Amino acid sequence: MHSEHLTNVRFSWAGFGWFISVALASLILLVSESLGLLGGSELADAVRITIAVAVGFAIGGFLTGFRTAAAPILHGVAIALFSFVVWFLLNLTFGGITTGATAWEPLSIRSAALGLLVQGGAAVIGCWLGYQYAPTRVE
Repeated sequence: MHSEHLTNVRFSWAGFGWFISVALASLILLVSESLGLLGGSELADAVRITIAVAVGFAIGGFLTGFRTAAAPILHGVAIALFSFVVWFLLNLTFGGITTGATAWEPLSIRSAALGLLVQGGAAVIGCWLGYQYAPTRVE
């Protein structure tokens, strides 16, 4: 892969891939909840949520990697980091910094690292697979 350069990263596609990833993960969790699969033990729910996030980000990454056909690792990392940009903006807007309310719980370092690892790993794998199946690739 000779295309791993920042000039080949399309941040608009990374944002779109993130949007698709979050939408699919939310759909999987909504269906799981409606089927009664969630609500058991805390560990089982955490595993199901992690699997839903991984599947959603892998599919969103695949779409991004297939469409851009360049820099799959950087696109996957950009998709994962976009989550933290959105998290920061939501906390800035609704989390009490501008309004004075403290309704949101802070995200622990451990949870943030695990979220970045799951999202980033799944998005990179999905982008790489999409890059492999793209009809024309940037080399």
